[in-house]
Amino acid sequence: MKLFCILFLTFFSINSVYSFDIVQAVERAILNDPEFLAEKRLFQSKKELVFLSDSSLRPNLTINSNFTKADGSNTSSSETQSYGLTLTQSIYNKGLNITSLQSRLRVKEAEINYQIALENTIVRITSAYFDILVAQSDLKTIEAEKKAVGEQLEFAKRNFEVGTSTITDQQEAQARFDLIRASEIRTRNDLAIKRTNLEKSLLLPLPEKLTGIEKAIKFNSPQITSPSEWMTIARENNRTVAVAKIATEIAKLDLKKQKALRIPSISASVSTSYTDLDSTINTSGNNQSYGISLSAPIYSGGSISAKARESVANLLRSEQLLELKLLNADRVAGKSFRTLVAGLSQVEALEAAERSSKVALESNKLGYEVGVRINIDVLNAQKQLFSTQRDLASARYSVLESKIQLLASIGKLNIDEVKKINLLISGSN
Repeated sequence: MKLFCILFLTFFSINSVYSFDIVQAVERAILNDPEFLAEKRLFQSKKELVFLSDSSLRPNLTINSNFTKADGSNTSSSETQSYGLTLTQSIYNKGLNITSLQSRLRVKEAEINYQIALENTIVRITSAYFDILVAQSDLKTIEAEKKAVGEQLEFAKRNFEVGTSTITDQQEAQARFDLIRASEIRTRNDLAIKRTNLEKSLLLPLPEKLTGIEKAIKFNSPQITSPSEWMTIARENNRTVAVAKIATEIAKLDLKKQKALRIPSISASVSTSYTDLDSTINTSGNNQSYGISLSAPIYSGGSISAKARESVANLLRSEQLLELKLLNADRVAGKSFRTLVAGLSQVEALEAAERSSKVALESNKLGYEVGVRINIDVLNAQKQLFSTQRDLASARYSVLESKIQLLASIGKLNIDEVKKINLLISGSN
C-alpha cells in the first residue's frame, strides 16, 4: 500500500510539473513575485488613508486623571485627585473636508497602481516565458541543422573516399558543422540564463521543457484596423493615464485646501471633571464645561500665500504630466498595434518562405546526387531553411507578445487574456 501511494504521488508530481504553462507562470508570480507583492502591500496600506482622514471629522473622546501631593514646611499637607472626560467635535473645517476627499482619491489611485503592477507582472512574466520558448525553438532548430549537416558531412566523406567528390566538399561541410556546434553552445547558455531569470521571479523550478507552438496556428487579426481608434481607446482606458487624471484632481483639491486656510473653522467641546482635595478641610466637587471655538488665521508670516503658490505650481505640473501620459498612451498603443499587424504579415510570409525553402533543399539534394549541384549548394539551402524556421518561431511569439502589450496599453490585460493565449499555444500541440 505504501509503495502504491509513493508511485501515485510521484506520478502526480511529475504530471503537475510537466503540465506547467504560461497561465500557471503568471499565477505563480502573483503569489510569489516580490515586485508585485510590494505594490500589493502598498495598496493595502493606502486603504487606511480614508479612516485616518475621517478620524479628524469624527468625535474625539479623551480621559484624563491627575494625582498631586503637596507637603508644606509645617505639618500641613494636601492630596489632590482629579478625573475628567473631554469630548471634542469639529463642526466646520473646510480643510479637513477636502483632506477627506483627497484621501479617497489616493485610495483609488493606489488601486489603479495595483492594477498597473498586475499588468506589468503579466507583461514581464509572459515576455520571460516567450523568451524561453524562443530559445527552446532555436535550440531545437540548431540540433536539427546539426544533424542534417552531420549527415551531409558523412556523405561528403564517403564521396571523397570513392573519388566522386573533392576534399573541398568535405572541408566545407566540416566548417559548417563546427559553426553550428558553436551556435549550439551559445544557444544552450542563453536558454539556461532565461530559465534562471524566470525561476527567480516565480521561486519555482521549471520543468525541463516548456510547451510551445509546435505547428502553424491561425492568428486572429484585430477587429479595429485604424491606429487612431486604438489611440482613442488608450486615452480613455489606459491605467497610467487614469492615475495621472487622479493626481490632477488631487492637485486641484490641494489648491482649494490652501485657499481654505483663511476660512474660519468651528469646533465644539464638552468636558466634565471630578476633583477630590484631601487637606485640613476635605473638599470635592464636579465641574462641567461646554464651549464652541472659532479660529481663523490673521497673519502667518506669509506661509498661506506661499502654500497657495506652491499648489498652483504643482497643479500645472500635474496637468503637464497628464498630457505626457496621454501622448505616451498614444505612442504605445499605436506602436503595439502596428507591431502586431506587421508581425501577422511577417508570420504569413515566413510560412511561405519555409515551404519554399523545403522545396529548394530537396531540389539541391537531388541535384547534388546527380552531379548538377555541389556540396556548398546543399549546405546553403539547409542554412536558409533552418534560419527561416528560427525566424518563423520567433515571429509567432512576437505576435503574442505584441498582443499582450496592446491589451496592456488600452487597460484590458488580465489573466483571462493570458488563458486565451495559452489555449492558442496548447491547440498547436
